[in-house]
Amino acid sequence: MDLSSCINQTLLNNSDWSNIQFLQDCYNEAVKLNQISDLSSHPSTQSIESTSDLFRIPLYISSMRLITYIKQINEFHQLNSVDQVYLIKSNLLTICFFHSIFIYDPQTDNYHEHNTNDPLFSGQYWIQTLNKQFHFEMKQLRNDLIDIFPSDDIITKLGFLILLFSNQLSSNQSSQCLLTDIKSLNIFKAQNIFTDLMYKYCLYQYGSQKAPILFSRYVHKIMKIQQLVDQIKYTIDNYMETTQLSTLMQSILV
Repeated sequence: MDLSSCINQTLLNNSDWSNIQFLQDCYNEAVKLNQISDLSSHPSTQSIESTSDLFRIPLYISSMRLITYIKQINEFHQLNSVDQVYLIKSNLLTICFFHSIFIYDPQTDNYHEHNTNDPLFSGQYWIQTLNKQFHFEMKQLRNDLIDIFPSDDIITKLGFLILLFSNQLSSNQSSQCLLTDIKSLNIFKAQNIFTDLMYKYCLYQYGSQKAPILFSRYVHKIMKIQQLVDQIKYTIDNYMETTQLSTLMQSILV
């Protein structure tokens, strides 16, 4: 056994692997608890005729699953309720769009959560309901992210949490979200746990030569997604009347 193999084996201990498996199980449970009922086992494409439909159906489904996932995370429970609400309002929409990248199938041009009976949502409908430039850039980011870490589900789940525990990530964040009593240090500590776990996993999986470069590129692309979502939130009133949406979706568009 060479030296690099020995180093790789010590990067992630049993506790780290248990945490990774826990995150995987939490997400699977979140999907299971938020299944759409009364659907065929062979889902058909459901049309999205307006921006409101986009936020009312596929993004709402994603948001409910992601919230259920997040609520199972110990580090989230350890925050006070003010911090929890702040993080959901500030970062959930970005996580939803980040999530959409990994349920998109470029061969069929459909968005579909794996292992569910969800309806299929065509990429063409997404383009028609917002703007082409947004979807062009999201498509490019999707290609870039998949190129960095091809089909790595662990990286994806950790990415959700790194985005969640981000404080004032948005440059367009409204004054309603910029609360002075937010415990920034507690949020940073929580984020650091998952950033550290992702980096150790990258070192284990991709080696000390490639991992720092890949990790840096990946984080940069995540920040780019936040910038794109900022643009959508900043101009969302041009696309729809937000009062048509659920209270949850209205709150994350503030």
